[in-house]
Amino acid sequence: MADNRNILDDFKTNQEVKEIDTNVKLKVGIIGCGWIADAHIVEYLKMPDVELVAFADLVPGKAEKFAKKHGVEGRYYLSHADMLDNEELDAVSICTYNRTHAECAVYALNKGVNVLLEKPMSVTTEEALEIRKAEKASGKVLSIGFQPRFDPNMQMIKKICESGELGR
Repeated sequence: MADNRNILDDFKTNQEVKEIDTNVKLKVGIIGCGWIADAHIVEYLKMPDVELVAFADLVPGKAEKFAKKHGVEGRYYLSHADMLDNEELDAVSICTYNRTHAECAVYALNKGVNVLLEKPMSVTTEEALEIRKAEKASGKVLSIGFQPRFDPNMQMIKKICESGELGR
């Protein structure tokens, strides 16, 4: 076991650090500024290549209050459609009520915007199918926030598995 532990320690210390190009920033908007959006904005603020530019929430004043709570300035909208119609965004996080996930995701994808969609993907299988059709037609990325893929522990596990240290 000690031998395996040394291999793991060597593996962790010999990882190359990838440089992030901060000259090009992804313009991101957040749709729905409730409690789950806090997790999204906290992570976006750690990313030097992301610029949070717009926020939408159907409750008047909520988007602005949310952004300011996190020390971010932006433009504020009362609907996802108004935001997507008036902003040039690279991506959005959709953090709305479950029953509005499909509507917001399809609209964003049809506008050519990448989507990080909170779980659940949709309320019905028919809505899920519509989202997938919009994704395919748009050529954009749709990611459902139902995985720990960005968790540091999961990223290390992935690196270890891909390295071949554990075999095939």
